[in-house]
Amino acid sequence: MTVGYRAKKIAWLVSLITMTFALSACSSTRHDKLADLGFATPYLEGYDDGCHSKVTAAKTIKDGFRKDPERMFKEDRYAEGWNDGYEQCYVANKSFY
Repeated sequence: MTVGYRAKKIAWLVSLITMTFALSACSSTRHDKLADLGFATPYLEGYDDGCHSKVTAAKTIKDGFRKDPERMFKEDRYAEGWNDGYEQCYVANKSFY
């Protein structure tokens, strides 16, 4: 192997590792971002359920929502999170709209 080929191979490997770390740092979820902002656990659980329900509703009418009706009435934060999650989530495939 020539020195130039080896240097290119090392440079390629270093850039690949750097890109992998950079992309993994950007992969935090909406849930993680909201938790970092200080939202309460019931809100986050409601948000996740509402978001899941929005995606499910867009894909099929057979499967129901993921919603805890008892918590919707007893916990205002869960209900608020569910409503926000349902309103703010979207499906990547626009043909479901």
